This record gives sequence, structure tokens and C-alpha cells, in this order.
Amino acid sequence: MRIRYVGRIAHFKGKTLYEIACNLKNFGEGRVVTRLNFLNRYPEKSYYRLTKVQPDLTDLKLREGVAWGEKIFRGDNLGVRKIETGQKTDWKLIPKEEETDFCKLTEKDKRDQRIVPATVPFPPFLEAWLKQDLRRKGKDDSAPFVLNLRIEKSFTNRAKLSTEQ
Repeated sequence: MRIRYVGRIAHFKGKTLYEIACNLKNFGEGRVVTRLNFLNRYPEKSYYRLTKVQPDLTDLKLREGVAWGEKIFRGDNLGVRKIETGQKTDWKLIPKEEETDFCKLTEKDKRDQRIVPATVPFPPFLEAWLKQDLRRKGKDDSAPFVLNLRIEKSFTNRAKLSTEQ
């Protein structure tokens, strides 16, 4: 009989946050954990210092629960936040001996702030189409066509427009 796999193959290698926390004193309060995804994806340091973990002990696979921790994301301290991804199996506990070295943030551990221009020129085809439309309506088409950029504000996006400095 052939084995037939259905669905997407998980690329996570490790344990859930709740599996790790259940093996620690006080469910890991004060300990440092990180996701392997953070280590592989970003050059800057990203980790959580756990403040409170409540695993669902009725779940035999320890994939459910609620956790909070002080989030350091790409070198920026984002404060205490609820950890939404505790059920994913790519968490790693930082050993106590290595916590102080791992948590030291130097200048290379912080990402640079990106400055974006406030306006950019229209794409050539769209600019030609707009000029043709203005000429057809009998209006002046000599003014330069520029797009005003707008940046969404979030904790992961630190970019600023050149006029906001």
C-alpha cells in the first residue's frame, strides 16, 4: 500500500513554545526564547523574554495556550506583547549561560531607518496617457506628473518620508 501525503509539508523544526515552557520552572518566566525563523530570516537580533505563560495542559500535544513576553524585534524593544505564534514548532530556548551574551544589543544589531522620497515620477506609459487625456480636454499638460507616496505605520515598518524628518 502506497503512502500518500496530502497538504503542505511543514518546514518548522523544533518545539512549540508551550512544550518548552512546561519543562521550565514557573513556566519559563524570565527566560529568553527565540524562533528559528527569526534567526534564519533577519541579521538583527529578535527574541522574547517571557513574562507570563499559561499552557493548556488538557492539550496532549501542548500546542495551545496563552503567552506574553517582552519582544525585541530586529534590535528594537517593542514592549510586552501577547505571543501569537506559540503553537508553531520552531521555538528555541536560549540557555541561561548564553542569555546575557545573546541579549546584548550593539549598533550592528539594530536596523537602520529607511528614508523614502515623498514623491516619485509616474511610470512613462501612464504619464503619456495622462498627458494625452489632458490635451484632449484642452488643459495644460506642461506640469510634471508625480505620485505622492504614503507609508503605512506599523511596528515592523520603520520607514519615514523625506519630509517627516
